[in-house]
Amino acid sequence: MLSSSRPRKAARISNEQSLLRVFQTRLEALRAETGLSRRAFADRLGIPRSSYFHLMSDAGNPSLDTVELIAERVGVHPSALFPEPDAASSAPPGPEAKIGRKGVAPRT
Repeated sequence: MLSSSRPRKAARISNEQSLLRVFQTRLEALRAETGLSRRAFADRLGIPRSSYFHLMSDAGNPSLDTVELIAERVGVHPSALFPEPDAASSAPPGPEAKIGRKGVAPRT
């Protein structure tokens, strides 16, 4: 039996601090700032309405190209679509988060 250290997609989706949820929340805030409807906002972004609604669903999985396109169209840096979580709700990364050369964790 194969095991994976990566959580199933369903488990990731339920996490309110997942990158997808952070992205969706920020995109919705930017839309609200414009005062546009979701359909009008999709039109402003130059993406099909169905694509916008898909991005905002649990199945959303924007590519980096899409993130860059959206950021350009709303006039923000792509990183602004992924604001950092509150300091109180995030723990500093542990040693397992450090990556050495060639993607290998350094020896401790």
